Amino acid sequence: MSRTIQDLRHALRVTWRSPLVSLLAVGAFALGIAVTTTVFSIFHGVLLKPLPYPSPDQLVMVFDTQPACSTCPASFPKFHDWKSRNQVFAAIGGSTPAGFVLSGHGDPLQLDAVRTTASLVDVFGVQPAMGRWFSEDEDRPGAAKVVVLSHGLWTETLASDPAVLGKALTLDGEPYEIVGVMPEGFAHRGARIFVPLATPLDPSTRGTHFLSTYARLKPGVPIERAASDMRALGRVLAAEFGHNHGIDVASYREVIVGTIRPQLRMLLGAVFAVLLIGCANVANLLLAAGLARRRELGIRLALGARTSDLARQLIAESATLAVAGGAIGVVLAFWLLRTFLALATDQLPRATTIAIDGRVLAFSGVVTLCVALVCGLWPLLQLRTKALVGAVREGDTRTGSGPGGQFGNGLVITEIAMAFALLVGGALLVKNLMLLQARDAGVATERVIAFDLAPSGERYTAEEPTRAFYRALHARLSQAGGVQSVGSVSHLPMYRFGTNGEMQIEGRAPWGPNDAPLVEYRWYHGDYFKTLGIPLLKGRLLDQRDGDGTTTVLVNRAMAEKFWPGQDAIGKRFGQGNDRSQWYEVVGIVGDIRSFGLARPTPFEFYRTLDQHVARSSQTVVMRAVTDNPSALIPTARQIVRSIDPAIPVTSVQTMEEVVAGSVGQQRLVSATAGVFALLAALLAMVGVFGVMTYNVRRQRREIGIRLALGATRPAVRRLIIGRGLKLALIGSAAGALGAYLLSGALQTMLDDVAPKDPLVFAGTGLAVIAAAVLASYLPALAAGRTDPMVVLRDS
Repeated sequence: MSRTIQDLRHALRVTWRSPLVSLLAVGAFALGIAVTTTVFSIFHGVLLKPLPYPSPDQLVMVFDTQPACSTCPASFPKFHDWKSRNQVFAAIGGSTPAGFVLSGHGDPLQLDAVRTTASLVDVFGVQPAMGRWFSEDEDRPGAAKVVVLSHGLWTETLASDPAVLGKALTLDGEPYEIVGVMPEGFAHRGARIFVPLATPLDPSTRGTHFLSTYARLKPGVPIERAASDMRALGRVLAAEFGHNHGIDVASYREVIVGTIRPQLRMLLGAVFAVLLIGCANVANLLLAAGLARRRELGIRLALGARTSDLARQLIAESATLAVAGGAIGVVLAFWLLRTFLALATDQLPRATTIAIDGRVLAFSGVVTLCVALVCGLWPLLQLRTKALVGAVREGDTRTGSGPGGQFGNGLVITEIAMAFALLVGGALLVKNLMLLQARDAGVATERVIAFDLAPSGERYTAEEPTRAFYRALHARLSQAGGVQSVGSVSHLPMYRFGTNGEMQIEGRAPWGPNDAPLVEYRWYHGDYFKTLGIPLLKGRLLDQRDGDGTTTVLVNRAMAEKFWPGQDAIGKRFGQGNDRSQWYEVVGIVGDIRSFGLARPTPFEFYRTLDQHVARSSQTVVMRAVTDNPSALIPTARQIVRSIDPAIPVTSVQTMEEVVAGSVGQQRLVSATAGVFALLAALLAMVGVFGVMTYNVRRQRREIGIRLALGATRPAVRRLIIGRGLKLALIGSAAGALGAYLLSGALQTMLDDVAPKDPLVFAGTGLAVIAAAVLASYLPALAAGRTDPMVVLRDS
């Protein structure tokens, strides 16, 4: 113990004697540990931390598979068949998003909710923290209205009232009895409240898919067997009911995090590369310090010290720097993680589980110790015993010989190679994002603001009061100052998924088993197409001729070309599913919208108006402003809505520019993070180039002085040093380009409009790296050119 304490004291003295080297080493350690801890905490929280349910590996999702949709939700009749006829699930339940307006607690509040089957809590194995879940009898049409609260709603809106059970909550104007409060950690689809599904078993709704289905495997049943059994059941049901649908089963965890897994793995790899580059810089610094101390270390050997004694001393010095840097890095990581989560908003699954906890800190500690060990031993491995003994005989270290130069050059080449590969990956992702953002969204986003309305309660159960509300609203908004045009739609593009189903064409045979497309349908009102700048390509828009009960529709160009290729779609008719009792007639063709987001293909869509049919009372209102500040219209809109019906809240206010940008939010987050790490790695690599070239110039001072004494010009000396830096950059870039080329396939799933081996990206990265290396070599080259040969030769 006393020897260890003595080594630590000596390490502190050495650190204090070399403040610049120590500060640079601590900074490199801190930066590397900070970004590594931050990214690992995200990786751990999203991918490694177990789901907060009993036996989480038994949780699966069950999908209805269709030719145009491999992961569709179930219809209620199908869910009933799956529940009653499966042999592999211990429990199966379902849920569907809903929305309710809460009144009686201040201003009306729009609540995200889910309607669920009574069996959902059996699937997840979680019971309410207070009260109970609703029963099977309460999950029937006509049953008493009950509600289970999320912990967040109970604490934030109801002030953690301990006597809340049995009280009534007014939702959509109707009283619901509060029967339970869920635990604090339970979250499901962002719901603030849970109400019974209470859906009748109607065979005619077999084609209406809305119910996301979750199941718990029976003990001992592997997911492969469950998938095989349910696929077999799907074939039986398809034969019984005459459709080409099937069933599939997938791990619940994979459904949640599967799409983000490649991005997080890439980020973790990138951050480890940054850490390695930082460690390489520290190793260079410590090696340089070790070469300067060769005589000291050699004398210690001559006086009887063993190599293990020197190793322990150097590790103690490195550990002192690493622990200081690691402590600073962990503190910095807390700030970085908070910043990252604030920027990520809702782009990361399981974001609430991300934290720097004990396991993350343990990981950070292990990484710190590993880099301390490696960085401490490198100088000793390079300064072999013979070299140290030779240093004692020489009496000085001015000869320019030694192993440090080649080793430092090798580290710099490695740094440049890793930085090159990271820069290529970051550049590919950034270019892909730029091309995605440049795609035509199909809507004009400038000066457009959107907000949600959800008329609810007994007043709006009939269609005519809902129509009257929107007619009054649009009439008054259209006359408001600063409003150029106003409209509304049931599902705002790139923000809410619509309702879809399969279609058939009048006079044609049914689609083949793998050809039936899914078609989205939306309901609109007012000047929706004018407000969003969606062009009418052919025919006419729907107007006063298209009233209640009419079946005229608009279709988008993609649907017209799919259903009637090479023909005029105007006047053509189509129907929904297998229903041949009602046909829709196309009277107009409108432009395509990337309704699922800029990164997704254009869907097939058709439109009806609220005057024809009110499928749902909630709508998203869109207003185009006269000025460049559409948000200024919201106070007026709130006042008008309140004057028509004070029980309807205005929610989800956002500009269309924000909506479109949000559709590529995950791509933006990943590309920005990867780009930052790539630039950080490049910066560290260039610092490494600068450090090595500076050290080499000092180490080769005698050689440079002799060259100048023999007639070499100072510009020639500067070119020599820059050329050596350029050589390192070229070798490192070649190695990095090869590595990036071999690994580029891993980015394939994250790229849309960019090839993973894009030659412009590779060429641009190479030019940037070489230019940066030349710049990093320039200052050492200037120092070399200012060498005074007389002083150097006299000191030799």
